[in-house]
Amino acid sequence: MTPDEARSLGRALRAVRLEHGLSQLKVAVAAGISAGQIGIWERGQVPAARGRSAHAPAFTRQQFEDLAAALGCSVETIADRASLSTTTRLLYGLEPLSPARTIVAGREFDLTDAETGRVLDFIAGIVAARDLGQ
Repeated sequence: MTPDEARSLGRALRAVRLEHGLSQLKVAVAAGISAGQIGIWERGQVPAARGRSAHAPAFTRQQFEDLAAALGCSVETIADRASLSTTTRLLYGLEPLSPARTIVAGREFDLTDAETGRVLDFIAGIVAARDLGQ
């Protein structure tokens, strides 16, 4: 898992936890792990310590399933929100995302979820710039 994916996955985990109104401690107890580990996963980074530099956290498929169960959702739901790459999805035994049919300015494109997000950000920037010019 890349550092960017780890941060994205951490944001997805935190968002789901907060949507369900759960504390890190409640999720940790339900998943059978430490609350500190939940914090590390949500930050998407293991802090530097004892001569080691900061790095992306790793966890097993079983830990991922236990965490999803504690959050009351599926592993796929969290992975989809995090826009994990095909390689990472396969690592955790998930189906890769197929290209989605996206319509931009009346034309259809086959884009992944991440590409669709970038297109939407670009369009929002154009709209904001146009509104500033008026």
